[in-house]
Amino acid sequence: MKERKRWTTTAVLLGVCAALAAYIFLVEAKREPPPEEGALPTPAPLWEFGGGDVMEIAVTKGEQTTAVERNDGEWRMTAPEEGEADAGRLDGLASRVADMKFSRAMADVSDLIAFGLQEPEVQVTLVLSDGTPINLAVGAENPRHTARYVQKEGDPLVYLVPTSDLVGLLGLVDEPPYPPMPTPAPSPLKTPTVEPAPTATPRPRPTPTPPS
Repeated sequence: MKERKRWTTTAVLLGVCAALAAYIFLVEAKREPPPEEGALPTPAPLWEFGGGDVMEIAVTKGEQTTAVERNDGEWRMTAPEEGEADAGRLDGLASRVADMKFSRAMADVSDLIAFGLQEPEVQVTLVLSDGTPINLAVGAENPRHTARYVQKEGDPLVYLVPTSDLVGLLGLVDEPPYPPMPTPAPSPLKTPTVEPAPTATPRPRPTPTPPS
């Protein structure tokens, strides 16, 4: 009888231990680890400047480069050719670039090839109003195709930036910011002229010959 009670008690204890182990595995193991000391909250700004501070933008993809600059508030293209530029588009782009955020920062990255940053597909250069240049390498997409890996020159971290924040920059090469074509003014409607109907000329009546 005592042996049966001992066996029952042992079985209950083993069941409790198994349930506790299952709880730890299923619940505790899935909890996010505490943030590392000094880790940046995400999403976080990739840099600290305003859209009005961006004076030059150059984007190189392969052998193609599109470059623009701003002087006295006016944007002009300098590559692939010099000329006027779409100011509205570039003002919006400068603001989006200034607001760019990253969702993840990876340190101690030794293999840049895996991130497409050994020979990056796209190189971006920004020049700020104080003359500071910022060089940004844009690498491969993440497995979900929602972001791309980027790296700032002089910064060992590799950042994951949403593709939506980069699409404006990347689009400069494929669609340079030429000024929009002016909308032609509508042609004035011509009032149709009504030609007067021809007036019938009455035939002359023969003069009666007096009787002889």
